[in-house]
Amino acid sequence: MFSKHIIRSVVLAGLLGLSACGYQPLYATRDDGSSVSQKLAEVSVVQQSTRVGQLIRNEIVLSTRPVGTQAQDRYYLKLDAKSDAQTLINTSDTVHRRLAYNLTTRFQLVDAATQNVLFSGKAFSRVPYDRLEASFANVQARVNAEEQAARQVGQEVRTRLAAFLATN
Repeated sequence: MFSKHIIRSVVLAGLLGLSACGYQPLYATRDDGSSVSQKLAEVSVVQQSTRVGQLIRNEIVLSTRPVGTQAQDRYYLKLDAKSDAQTLINTSDTVHRRLAYNLTTRFQLVDAATQNVLFSGKAFSRVPYDRLEASFANVQARVNAEEQAARQVGQEVRTRLAAFLATN
């Protein structure tokens, strides 16, 4: 059995090694005073023409530009959301069905000054939901699935943007 001193020494050595590798928390303030949060606040998200596109946009804006945040638009983010519903389980009586709402969003981060695409990618979400006989319940289940998928995609896009901006 290891003594407490050996375990403490190993943990301390590991922490010292980690600090030497240049690890830095994503949202930490850098030595020059900048932070990823400041860079995210400089991203303007283009208005969307669809409901699900607007839901994704709202999720990103709320997490990158909290109310009262003032920043110049150095970048803008273009989104292209596509969705569909897929039947997962279909019973013979058609009373109960299990569906999945699939949302795929392509995004591009564009430099506002040069119009160059700096970063692009794709985010995906799949949210299962049930379809029953009650029509209002079906509508609400679809709406809930759409909103949850948009939240997940918005969070993924924001995280990927943060990771990109942290390295540039």
